[in-house]
Amino acid sequence: METNNEIVVPEHYNPNQLVTYKVIEDANTTFPTVKVTDIEWDLAQSRRTSKRLSEYVDKVGQLESRLPDYLDMDSEEIVSDICSIFGFNPTKQIEFEATARITGTVDIPLSELKDFDIDNLDLYVNVDSYAYNIDADAEIEDLSRTD
Repeated sequence: METNNEIVVPEHYNPNQLVTYKVIEDANTTFPTVKVTDIEWDLAQSRRTSKRLSEYVDKVGQLESRLPDYLDMDSEEIVSDICSIFGFNPTKQIEFEATARITGTVDIPLSELKDFDIDNLDLYVNVDSYAYNIDADAEIEDLSRTD
């Protein structure tokens, strides 16, 4: 038997149809009229919200069950456990300073050698890290000729 995954839309389905329905909020009753597409959007949002709420209720349950254990743990272990339960990966920024020595050569046409000034040389240094997210600036100081 062959399986057909094609979605069949009923002939009477009209996503632009206007629908009037009853809403009861804080003892007030209203009867808004909206398109079917608006109701579908609200239902989809409600399903997503319900799913996230259920996930957080489970996480709070895990946290509540761990509370007695926290009495015997230090603060770092407690924070680490809470982060693990909620899927957080907190970071702390650590400032650093580094010194680098850059040497190199530059080819200058002989016709330009007389007017060449090493200070006009544009050097760009890129700082990156493979293991961590890094935000760094590099600055060239004391660019001088060594010949």
